[in-house]
Amino acid sequence: MSNSIPFNLDPPGTYIYTGEMATKGYKLTRFGLSLRRPDNREKFLADEDAYMRAAGLSDEEIALVKARDWTGLLQAGGHLQAMLKVAATLGQNLWHIGAHNAEMEVEELMRLCPRKVNALPGGED
Repeated sequence: MSNSIPFNLDPPGTYIYTGEMATKGYKLTRFGLSLRRPDNREKFLADEDAYMRAAGLSDEEIALVKARDWTGLLQAGGHLQAMLKVAATLGQNLWHIGAHNAEMEVEELMRLCPRKVNALPGGED
């Protein structure tokens, strides 16, 4: 079976999260996962800079978080699920991360996605 669409793993296609990337982004990922706890989210929102410095982030990493540069955070080795914790703490979601990666507005990305989920458990079909 052949695939007529070329599979491109080079940026801006797909970012492969390798062991090297995990090592590079260890502090970013640890920071993001720390936001699973409500008390940490409160501390972060009260003083982003102090919280990120206490987490050991570099100036470059702090700048990426402050810019809400989701693509840059992934490229810096932040794991997607951990960066999603940061986004959620800031009132954003996976649509925002995806739109940033695709260099478009969230609404445009949502319009372009053909699949709509409308049968969630407990909801109407």
